[in-house]
This record gives sequence, C-alpha cells and structure tokens, in this order.
Amino acid sequence: MIVAFLAFQYADPWRRRLGMAERIGGALCDHAGLVARRGFSIEPATLLGLCGIGTLFNDHLSGGQAAFGLAATETRAGHLIDLAGGAAAYFARLREVNKAFLADTERRMRRLEKEFGAASFTVQDRPDWSAVQPLLEAKRGQYARTGVSDALGNPAALALLRALLEADTADCRPVLTTLSAGGRMLAGHLGLLHAGCLSYWFPVYDPAAQKVSPGRLLLWRTIEAADRLGIRLIDRGEGDSQAKRDFSTEVQSFGRVAWQARGWRGMLARTAQAVAWRLGG
Repeated sequence: MIVAFLAFQYADPWRRRLGMAERIGGALCDHAGLVARRGFSIEPATLLGLCGIGTLFNDHLSGGQAAFGLAATETRAGHLIDLAGGAAAYFARLREVNKAFLADTERRMRRLEKEFGAASFTVQDRPDWSAVQPLLEAKRGQYARTGVSDALGNPAALALLRALLEADTADCRPVLTTLSAGGRMLAGHLGLLHAGCLSYWFPVYDPAAQKVSPGRLLLWRTIEAADRLGIRLIDRGEGDSQAKRDFSTEVQSFGRVAWQARGWRGMLARTAQAVAWRLGG
C-alpha cells in the first residue's frame, strides 16, 4: 500500500548526477511537499535517502508539512481570496472591512475608461499558444525592468506551459484573462484552474497605464466573474505586498527548506549546492 509520495525534479543532468533535487516544476511551482496519508511521519534525511536524493531545496514548501515531520526552517506569507460564498458576498465583506479600497478601485476604473476608452474584460478557457505568447513576452519584459529572476527564461518552463495548454484535461485548465481599452491590452493574466481554485500565476500590466492600476482592476473583474467561471478560491502565491493584502481573506505560509540525506551522497550534494549558490546558479 502506498502511504506517501514526493514529486521532485533535477534542473539539469549534472545536478542529477550529484543528487541535487528541487521542487517539481521548479520556479513555476507555487506549492510543493510530501503527499501522505494522515498519521504518516518521516525525517527529511530518511525521506531523501529513500528517494535516492542527496539534497532537496524547496522555498515553496506547502503548509501543514510539519504534521509529516517535515517542518520548515523559515516561513514567508502569502495570500488567498476565498470566494466560496460567491462574489457578491465577498464584495459585501470588502465594503465593510476596507471601504476606502473599494471606493478607490471604482474610481480607478472610471479614470481608466476616461483616459483609455471603454474597458473590455475577456476570458479564454484553454487559450492557444499564439494567444498566450504576447502575455509571456510582456511578463519577461516586466521581470527585466524590475530585476526579478526570469521564471520564463528556461526553455523547459516554456515547454511545460505549452504542454499544459495542449493537455486535454478538465482537472487542470489554463485560463487567460485580459482587461483592454482603446484597442490595447492594459493587463492580462495566465493561471491554472483546478477544483475551483485559480492559481494566480502570471499577471502583467502595461506600465503606461500604471496610474490606474490595471492589474488591480483585472483581478477585480475576475472576482466579479468568479461565479460563472467556477472560481471558489484564488491563490495568489507567496508574497506579502500591500496589493495582495488589499484583496486577501486569509494568510497562508510558504516554507523554506534545504534538506540533506545522510552519508557521503548527502555531503557531496550539499557541497555542490553551496558552490552553485555561491556562483549564482
């Protein structure tokens, strides 16, 4: 009987040879950890030994892993938007707890339409690659402008995205949303919808429209459409910015771990990992 499994990967062949594993999906994965039956517990070193891994670095360890004996060495906050009660109930609550934010958002929508023209919100369920490419290019431009590591710079990441777009499964559906005005896209987002949970994955906005906060307005419109889209929860991933706190209904935690197996394999992989980090790899 299978009692637990751990999904992981190697970033390249030389890391595989040295036993330096990372979370499955690499930088594209927002949650990773052990999937196990209730009551199962194991030490990290034992787990890695059974998997044949020397080290495993994971800075997006899913919450609740301590119950399996896999506690994080440090944690960071992330945010959720609970829409189980419907969009109307969510906005009613928001009006009670953050009326100023709600009013400011409505003002920004009016300003957007005044400066750029009538706003148009679109949703594409299972968009094709050609529809997604402009958003991904814009996201890479945003990474470059802000000095953030390019999660899309690895060809393997683009191959994974393409595979997800082409997969014919109802359990995990790519969804592309856009907010446009005056014939141009002001904000867009590519995410994954699974069991009512929308992973808010790749949001991007036009810097020329920054004053009207098009990214905020796109999320606003997405929440308005949540009931018809079957969205009951929006997972905004790791990060504790004010932009995430404004919409948040619940805080979640993301753990950081650098586990090491026992013996020479663990020591070798740990040393190689330290060298790679020092060299920026």
